[in-house]
Amino acid sequence: MAKQAKQIIEFPYDTQRYLWGNGSVADKLRVLSAGYELSKDDVEKLISQLGTVLNKDGGLPFNLRPGNPSSVKETAEVLMLLKSFKNTHATVIDKMARFLISRQKRDGGFAEALNLDPFIEAKYGGTVGREWYPVGKSITWLTGKALEALCTVAYEDQSRLRKARDYLIELQYEDGHWPDFKGHQESDPLGTGNILPALIAVGVDSENKVYKGGRAALMQHLKTSIEQNNTQDMVDLVAVCIPKSEHEGQIVRKGVELVLSAQSNDGGWCQTGMKKSDPELSSLLVLAVKKCSPI
Repeated sequence: MAKQAKQIIEFPYDTQRYLWGNGSVADKLRVLSAGYELSKDDVEKLISQLGTVLNKDGGLPFNLRPGNPSSVKETAEVLMLLKSFKNTHATVIDKMARFLISRQKRDGGFAEALNLDPFIEAKYGGTVGREWYPVGKSITWLTGKALEALCTVAYEDQSRLRKARDYLIELQYEDGHWPDFKGHQESDPLGTGNILPALIAVGVDSENKVYKGGRAALMQHLKTSIEQNNTQDMVDLVAVCIPKSEHEGQIVRKGVELVLSAQSNDGGWCQTGMKKSDPELSSLLVLAVKKCSPI
């Protein structure tokens, strides 16, 4: 069982126990990245579990379910959590990085394979639709995840990273956000939270107008979400967790307060309209809040 490291922000209920008992390998890796101390045995078990889930092509299966096709989203989200394992588990990291690169398109963006369409539709489709998550074409927020992950593990082919960077920079809209893909008319604020950390990771200066515009837009979105008590959107606090002004600091603090106030007594958080805590959302919120400590 993991032991919690000393933190300034404390959750009302036991997040560690909930996630360790209910979370996937990705959720547990977020526990580790959030600053919780795991025993050496727990860490080895976790990495061993990751190896058993990995597909032969080096990707992680969609929804982390064995037998599903590999997903850029799942692979990138886990790879960016493996920085501290670069020296001890280089083989696994290299396989995952090579899988991601295999999904990069000529325009520099990253895309999911066509065979994922029914799996994505089953999870995100239905009456709401999932225009934001197509297959076979480059997606901005997916590119952000992949780029950040590759930079985190120091992927060596800089030309590949630059192509992804340029793809993102060229597609930013005037409102500071990004469309989900080229030609999509609507901006997606939720995508911005995946893109800003990638731009910093690849070396874009924080004073660059693209980054500054995106950060200002995301801060405004977070402010609106807080006013609407939208806890789910607070996962993007991780993208702006070091405030650059008192105004930003107030938004971050209120975002953290919203997350803490919405925690269920089982230690997790629920998706909107649901009564049961969701491990993935919970691990993302825990990581975001812990990265904001101290604020």
